[in-house]
Amino acid sequence: MGLFSKKPKEPEYDAVDCWRKKKRMREIFNEAVKDGDTYEVMYAYMSTSKFERGFVFDWNTTTFFCYIAGFRRSDFSLVLVQIDAALQEHSEPFYVDMDNVGNVSYDPKAHQLCFEYKKGSEDFGELLNIGGTSSKTLYGPKNIHQPEEIERFLDFAEAFRGKLEQNGFKLDKWKR
Repeated sequence: MGLFSKKPKEPEYDAVDCWRKKKRMREIFNEAVKDGDTYEVMYAYMSTSKFERGFVFDWNTTTFFCYIAGFRRSDFSLVLVQIDAALQEHSEPFYVDMDNVGNVSYDPKAHQLCFEYKKGSEDFGELLNIGGTSSKTLYGPKNIHQPEEIERFLDFAEAFRGKLEQNGFKLDKWKR
């Protein structure tokens, strides 16, 4: 460590509230997805930013989309169910077309896992932020600590990368 560097603080979270929210996420996922019990679940979010220039001042708007990500290694299925911050409402499930994914990358500093679609697809891919949230989080559900779930999700992504390599895809570097 350098002279002026500080060790990053561990996120503060309430273990009981975390357990309660994980249980609620499982209930929501099972309600939304057929055979939901066959998937492992975790919290993830995506964000989009929009910069606009104004006559007097400029502004930047960031929108957060909260998801329950369900993944199943047996057939490499990935399902996203959008949720609200209070874990009361959810959307219909979105099944990621894994046959259309051509690259999987991970940025460990930002905790971002990207499932990039093949060239020629309408969308770029799914960029999931998979870090947990603390009790002081300003977006999404608070108190979600999920290091074990993150490791299992990264294992899933690495196994899928192996499948892509076998199929001849050139992949970005993987650093965990």
